[in-house]
Amino acid sequence: MQTKKRRSFLNRNLIFGFPMEDQKKFKFNRITLSFKGEMQALESEFQEDYYKRSLNPFRFSIVLAIIFFDVFAFLDVLLLPELKSIFWLIRFGIITPILLAVITYSYFNSFRKNMQWVISGIMYLTGLAIIVMIFFAARIANHYTYYAGLILIFIFGYTFIRARFIYASIAGWSIVISYEIAAIWLLDTPIEVLINNNYFFISANIIGMFISFFLEYYTRRDFYLRTLLEEEQEKVKSANNELEIRVKNRTQELTRVNKELKEAIEIGQQYEDEKAKLEAHLQQLQKMETIGTLAGGVAHDFNNILTPILGYTEMALEELSDESTLRYDIEQINNAAIRGKDLVKQILTFSRQVDIEKKPLQLHFVINEVMKLIRASFPSNIEIRQNLSMDCGTVLADATQMHQIIMNLCTNSYHAMSENGGILEVYLNEINISKEKTIGTNKIKKGTYIEIVIKDSGHGMDRQTKERIFEPFFTSKEVGSGSGLGLSVVQGIVSNYHGYIEVESEVDSGSVFRIILPQHSRQNGKMVEAEHDFKKGRGSIMFVDDEKEITYMGKRMLESLGYQVDIRSDSVSALKDIRQNPKKYDLLVTDQAMPNLLGTDLIKYVREVNKELKCIIITGFNESIPADAKSTYKILHIVQKPLVISEFSKLIGRVLSTEKTA
Repeated sequence: MQTKKRRSFLNRNLIFGFPMEDQKKFKFNRITLSFKGEMQALESEFQEDYYKRSLNPFRFSIVLAIIFFDVFAFLDVLLLPELKSIFWLIRFGIITPILLAVITYSYFNSFRKNMQWVISGIMYLTGLAIIVMIFFAARIANHYTYYAGLILIFIFGYTFIRARFIYASIAGWSIVISYEIAAIWLLDTPIEVLINNNYFFISANIIGMFISFFLEYYTRRDFYLRTLLEEEQEKVKSANNELEIRVKNRTQELTRVNKELKEAIEIGQQYEDEKAKLEAHLQQLQKMETIGTLAGGVAHDFNNILTPILGYTEMALEELSDESTLRYDIEQINNAAIRGKDLVKQILTFSRQVDIEKKPLQLHFVINEVMKLIRASFPSNIEIRQNLSMDCGTVLADATQMHQIIMNLCTNSYHAMSENGGILEVYLNEINISKEKTIGTNKIKKGTYIEIVIKDSGHGMDRQTKERIFEPFFTSKEVGSGSGLGLSVVQGIVSNYHGYIEVESEVDSGSVFRIILPQHSRQNGKMVEAEHDFKKGRGSIMFVDDEKEITYMGKRMLESLGYQVDIRSDSVSALKDIRQNPKKYDLLVTDQAMPNLLGTDLIKYVREVNKELKCIIITGFNESIPADAKSTYKILHIVQKPLVISEFSKLIGRVLSTEKTA
């Protein structure tokens, strides 16, 4: 089918062998063959293309013309030896140098614009040289055979040297006219010779014109078809590019879907293990949530236990002389109770029921205390070394939390060295950072810092473990050996103090933890011994707590200081007594968490009968006390259990002597 259409196109455009323009597509001038109409814009491109494709064939044709033009010089010797000098002057002295000059000129840029005129010029000049040779041969030797050279000129001019049809035709007919002038007007050429010569070379000229016409026509048509083909190729290329983009996008989409499918399959395959891990984390979270929920209650009960211990030991220390053999034992009991108090404070901090109280702290005291504890608990195959600077100033921190940090890191070092033993090194020193540096994602500003270094020679950590050690619930220990919260809590505490923590570790090369905290002051504070100085006074006090041991201890403590004390373990009975005699008491001290009536509710009802009664609430945790309780119920102080008698006695003395109910 396509072959028939192609033949139909050719038939429409050829009449008796002559190309006819296709009015819709291929439009050209029938004389000059130049493109016209919509195709006129292609003319300059065609000429440029024709020049590039014709240049090398043109040069070759000129070389070939020189060879043939000069080789035929032997005929001059054979046919007309008497004219050899004239003819060789024409061949070797004029035409050959001109043709060589044209070859040289073809290498210049200006030849591009003048190529066709140069071709037609040399075609005419070589033809004119043959006519001159015909003239001399006929005039001197009565010889007329040199006209055959004009036929060779036409062959070269119309075919080999790549002259366009219009330029070759001009040059060809110029040669014919010049010959006719020479043969008719300058020579007395016999008529039969004239007719014979004209017949051959005019026929050759006309045939050459047809050949040149068809050569240029098909060259133009090929150019036009090639242009159309290139346009179609561009369209195909554009379509291919678009298709490639679509295929690429589709492939990416399929790859993504395939990847997601593989991930889904992998997730499905790992579902049971992941489910077990998630359940374990959930259980851990539930445990921590339960601890947080129960922390207040635990703290309340534990504080109720610690309050009489602290109270009775302080009163015992007050009565014992410094030389008493029991004094040291009682002091150790008191110190243990204070440590228990700090532990309760830490639990309440974890459950966010109290705020951490930051104070200027000398870290070497805290570290020494931790070192005493771990020396007693670490096995003998772990050597402990410490180098603590005593004059590195203070940091603003909570002693209990710093105790927790040091203990946690030392315990981790113990686990790392438990199998083969090793060396635990602890350093404390002051460092100056002169310019900003980066630890992890944190930038440390320049200034003075206190650095704690805890180094062990244990099994160390790989890169993956090191990157995750500060994640909550991540632990490399066996089940039952840790919660996975230690280092996460440590990092949180250090960050809360505007400090930084970094770790260096490699497998089988141990670990080094560095904690950098801002220095609060260069002056070292003095370690204040616990004072058991009781403040005595006068007044009538109602002491209410649902724990009878605390009320008994409170009664004995306050009466020993000179106060008159009534105690109640039931808030309802306490309210009843106050209502019966509203002016009897100068101060009401009540626990907050009690059955029937909370401490704040008791004070609210007391205010109905005595608006001036001074009130203090003692509590194991602050969660149940409204934020505006002090102003609403005119409460002077809220005291955290367990009670330290030396501090509590001073507070009561200050309240009864100076402070007034708001």
